[in-house]
Amino acid sequence: MKKLRKGQTMVEYILVTVALLAVFVIMYRSLQWAVADAFKSGGKVVVRTYMPTYK
Repeated sequence: MKKLRKGQTMVEYILVTVALLAVFVIMYRSLQWAVADAFKSGGKVVVRTYMPTYK
């Protein structure tokens, strides 16, 4: 019975690792998009500050 428990534990570790990896990838992609958007809007503010004719 002890050997079966080790197999179950290994499967649980693998499933938890896959779940954490999926969460990380989803968060990374969404944050990458949000940071890029923030830099674009921040760049527009900087350009507006130095170029009064920029729309």
